[in-house]
Amino acid sequence: SSTSISWDVVQEEIPAVDFVNKYSGLFSFNQTYTDYLNEKAATYNYTGYMDKYVTYPPTGLLPLPGDSIEFAEGCDVWDDIFYNALVINVKEAIHAPVETQWSECSNINVFPNGDNSLPPVFTVLPNVIEKNQRTVIVHGLADFILIADGTRIVIQKSVRNGLQGFQTPIANDSFIVDGVGAYGTTHSERGLTYYEGALSGHMIPQFAPVAAFQIMQYLMGFRDTP
Repeated sequence: SSTSISWDVVQEEIPAVDFVNKYSGLFSFNQTYTDYLNEKAATYNYTGYMDKYVTYPPTGLLPLPGDSIEFAEGCDVWDDIFYNALVINVKEAIHAPVETQWSECSNINVFPNGDNSLPPVFTVLPNVIEKNQRTVIVHGLADFILIADGTRIVIQKSVRNGLQGFQTPIANDSFIVDGVGAYGTTHSERGLTYYEGALSGHMIPQFAPVAAFQIMQYLMGFRDTP
C-alpha cells in the first residue's frame, strides 16, 4: 500500500491541490470551487512548493509550509477536497439529498427466511436481457466475495437470444475509462455488456467510482459505447 512516512502536512496538505489540478477531469469540481482551493493553497504556502523545493539533487533542507509539523487552523485542504469529492459531488451528481446519510448495505436481514429461488441467470435474467435495450453485468477483479472468473463461467453457461454465452473472447484492457485509460475489460454481445473493473473489490462504486459512473452512463443511454 502507499507509504505513510512523514507528517500529514507534508504528504497530504502540500500536494493536495496540485493533485486536484492534475486530475481535474476526474474530480469534476466547478470553477468556483477550484479557484477557492487554489486561493487557499497560495495563502498557506502550498502553491509552487514542488517546483521551488523538490529539486534533484536537493539544495538543502525542505521547509514546512508553516511554523509547525501540523497544519494551521483553516489550512486543511485535504479534508475539504475529500469531503466535496466523495460526499457532496457524488450526491449532487445523482440528485440525492446532500444532508441524508446513506448506507452501502442493509443493517437487517432482508431474507429472514432464506431465499430458495433459483439463481436469476436461470430464471429472469435471460428474459430481461432479451427485452431490454441494454443490460450490464459488472464485476471487480479484486473481489474475493464473488470472483470474476466465476461470473465468466456463469455467462458462458447461460443462454439468451438463441445462443449460449459470448461467441468471441473477452479482450484484455478493453474497458477504457475516459481520462484514465484501460481499467479492466468489457465485452458486448446480444444485448449484454459485461465489465470487469481493475483494482476493484466487491463494491465497485466505492473502489472505482469513475469507472462505475461511466458504466451507469452507458446503461442509462447517456453514452453510445461502453
